[in-house]
Amino acid sequence: KIKNGRPLKFRRMLLQTLALLQLPLAAVSLAVSTAAATDPRHAPLLSWLERWGTELGPVTLGKSSVGAGYGAFASRDVTEGELLFSVPSTACVGLYDACGDADVGEALARLVVKGQGGATVALAGLLAKEWLCAGESGPRGPYLAMLPWDAAWPPEAEQEQEHCLWWSEAQVDALEGSPAYSDAVGIRDEVALAAKVIKSLIGASVRRVYKERGEPPWAVWRADDDIERAVRGAFVSILTRSFTQEDGGDEEKRLVPLLDMLQHAAEPNVRHVQVSDGAAEGGGGAEGGGRQRVVVTARRPIAAGEELLNSYDGGELEPATFLTRFGFVPGRGVGEFVDSIREQDKGRLPFGFRIG
Repeated sequence: KIKNGRPLKFRRMLLQTLALLQLPLAAVSLAVSTAAATDPRHAPLLSWLERWGTELGPVTLGKSSVGAGYGAFASRDVTEGELLFSVPSTACVGLYDACGDADVGEALARLVVKGQGGATVALAGLLAKEWLCAGESGPRGPYLAMLPWDAAWPPEAEQEQEHCLWWSEAQVDALEGSPAYSDAVGIRDEVALAAKVIKSLIGASVRRVYKERGEPPWAVWRADDDIERAVRGAFVSILTRSFTQEDGGDEEKRLVPLLDMLQHAAEPNVRHVQVSDGAAEGGGGAEGGGRQRVVVTARRPIAAGEELLNSYDGGELEPATFLTRFGFVPGRGVGEFVDSIREQDKGRLPFGFRIG
């Protein structure tokens, strides 16, 4: 089975009170977020998914109506149990891809063997390398282009992603005294250390590619800065979007395109399972040559225009953990979280939590 997913991200504006962070927002009109025609921004991703064997049912993509960034919507009325989409493991991004990279795969594999989070660091290293070296033109370019590589996306950008890895030191310090503080500091420290390791493994490759494509000398010289930013973005994607695949007692984090666009709800309207795909041939994605598919179906009847919503935790995570991992506090935990912040610090929090 697989569990966890991409978070519902902060609203750019706290419209009146933190109560408006309750998700899903029933007052929002869902119909305005869907359209029969494919948005040109999504065409490259949909074409890429089709090439990799993704089965796409009555689903359209657009700006989420219940949170920031992406959302997926029913393009027509859907019956309970109906297939929404299925994604082959060959389209997913996981350790199989990291360890199999022709350039740095062996070095990343050694990280995995060491344990202690090495598998996550290896996956982050692969994502950062592919984004910096190939970008949107690479084999996974259309998918990577949809990931949150920077904190500076404008409010209307669908890649928008709030996360403590993007915060300033002052914003993190505003959490002091809350249960989220030590976790946020720990995550930032761990990612900073991981960036140093990853720079030592992929730095030569990135600089070589920069030179081959004619980047100016100063860009080559600053490649380490690019790697550091890309690693941070990779970890934001892994923390907020990855799923944990459980097979035979082994666990592996991987990114599942399209499924990772779904926003969070305490009562989701979709379910997803991993099934055998015996006809699949070897390739990247999942350990074992890509013989699995992630199948997403309707948990209940879904009306045309309704946003597809997933549950990230099954009601198990504390509000502070939601914040540091997924970048938001769900409605059920907003009051508890706010009460843990000192009054003098509430105005120092990032925009998503600015109070009063």
